[in-house]
Amino acid sequence: MDTSFNCPKCNLHITADECVVGEEIDCPECGEKFRVPPPKKPKPVPVIVKSAAPLATPAAHDPPVLHAAPAHPAPGHAAPEAAKDATGEPPKPAAHAPEHKPLSVPHRSGPQESLIKKTAHTEHKDEPPKIRVKTIKRGSCVEVGHDLFDEKVTEFLNKIGQENIINISPIGYGAMDSTGHMLPDYGIMIVYKG
Repeated sequence: MDTSFNCPKCNLHITADECVVGEEIDCPECGEKFRVPPPKKPKPVPVIVKSAAPLATPAAHDPPVLHAAPAHPAPGHAAPEAAKDATGEPPKPAAHAPEHKPLSVPHRSGPQESLIKKTAHTEHKDEPPKIRVKTIKRGSCVEVGHDLFDEKVTEFLNKIGQENIINISPIGYGAMDSTGHMLPDYGIMIVYKG
C-alpha cells in the first residue's frame, strides 16, 4: 500500500510504499533529509441514519426550535393557544435529517447484452476462401545455433490444416554472411486456402 507526504522544506508531494514509514530519506528535489511520516488516517464521513420511529426530542446537532409566546399577554388580548395535533398534544419538532432512500439495484433475467456491438463480416459464406502464399526460409529459423526449420514448418502446416494446402514447393536462395560471402540456403513456399 502506498503513502503520500510532502517534503517539509520544498513541499514536494512524494508517494512511496508504506514499508518506508519511519525511515530517513533525502528529498529528490531539494535534498532535505527527513523521516517518512506515518500515513494520514482518512477523516470519518458522518452518516445520517433515519430511525423507524419519529424522534421525540430534537437531536443534539439540530438547531433549536423556538416557540415564541409572550410571557404575559397584552391587556385585552388572550394568550394564543399552541397548535395541537390529532391526539390533542402540541406537535413535536420535526427532525431535519434528509429522507433516507434505500439503494435499488436492477435485476435482470435472461442473457446479458453485450456492450460491444460486433461488426458484420464482409466475407459471405458463399464466397470461396482466398488463396494465400507463405514462404519460410531456413535461415530465419536458426536461433542460437539451433536449426528450428522443421518445427516452424510443422507448426504452420498444422495451423492451416491439411485440407487447405494447395501446393508446397522447395526454394533455393543465397544469403550473405558476416564476412560478405554468399552462402546458399533453402526454404519452402506454401500455397494454401485461408
